[in-house]
Amino acid sequence: MLVKGNASGRRNNILQSFKDASSSSISMMRLTGAVLVFCCIINFTFKPKHLHSLRAAVADSTNVLDATNHKNNVSLLDLPLSVKDVAINVGSNIDPIMLADKKYGPCAHNIAVEPIVANKIPFHRQLSVLPAAVSSNPGVMSMRIYNVNGVSSSLAKPATTDFWNSKESRGDGRLVIVPVITLSSLLNSIPKRINVAFLMTDIQGYDFMAIKEAKNTLKERVTHIMTEVWYDDVYTYSGVHNDLCRDWLPLMTELGYTLVKTQHEEDMEKLKARCEKQLKDNPQRPSGKENAGLSEDNAYWVRNDVVEKPFPGVVSVQKYDPGYAEEEYKTCV
Repeated sequence: MLVKGNASGRRNNILQSFKDASSSSISMMRLTGAVLVFCCIINFTFKPKHLHSLRAAVADSTNVLDATNHKNNVSLLDLPLSVKDVAINVGSNIDPIMLADKKYGPCAHNIAVEPIVANKIPFHRQLSVLPAAVSSNPGVMSMRIYNVNGVSSSLAKPATTDFWNSKESRGDGRLVIVPVITLSSLLNSIPKRINVAFLMTDIQGYDFMAIKEAKNTLKERVTHIMTEVWYDDVYTYSGVHNDLCRDWLPLMTELGYTLVKTQHEEDMEKLKARCEKQLKDNPQRPSGKENAGLSEDNAYWVRNDVVEKPFPGVVSVQKYDPGYAEEEYKTCV
């Protein structure tokens, strides 16, 4: 963290952080730690030779405030202070996304959440892989493997037999046991000083469930989201709801997000008319048995307060070649 401004300004900033921390319901130990950090910082003379020590003191202060404001006692990820932005790809399969815009620099980080083929994801120093599934409750669940490289694997069963889930020689239908986390726990583990630049979900029917569980944390932390959605009440998997018109639009509107486009449709008026017709023709949701099939798309959501801000540029890890030198990566501490 770079410290700018004069000594008085720094003292005021730290004092304000201390006041914010004091107003929270923290333990005496954390409060004492904040006081010690504050006292150490105000005694600096702020000469260049002290910047390294000052940076360490501010880092300690930041960690105290992160811990103070943190909910549910979730442990924070030990990410370097140089990490300012992260992207999260839930259900990445073997090719997770990476923040590609040069403005993010060599210290940007990416998190892939992948329960089946995590060991096949190529290594990159800007990528962490979390081998887990995501649902509305943490624990351990059964997951069935489907399609090439398990790309259609799900915690739910397919709503109908189709080409992507019925090839025995490929191992379709094989049962595995996977750890399950919640999206909110992952978001809460990221220090609040770090910007979650992009969240992408592709979790085979569980997208809506995962986002709904994390809704309160989501609207605080994430501005740009891409989710896999279903159209026309068509079920890809049984026992889960993931319909764009019936599920997603009401929830995301409530949370303060705007649907700006889908992968296959950029005319939002046309899409709005499609939704109105669907809900008018079918006021009650049909069952998975009545309406099984395959009608999917990727929806792009932007929080209303930054709706004009474009989505960050991303590429797959296998195509990611930013050209950063080793000396540039050494600054990521």
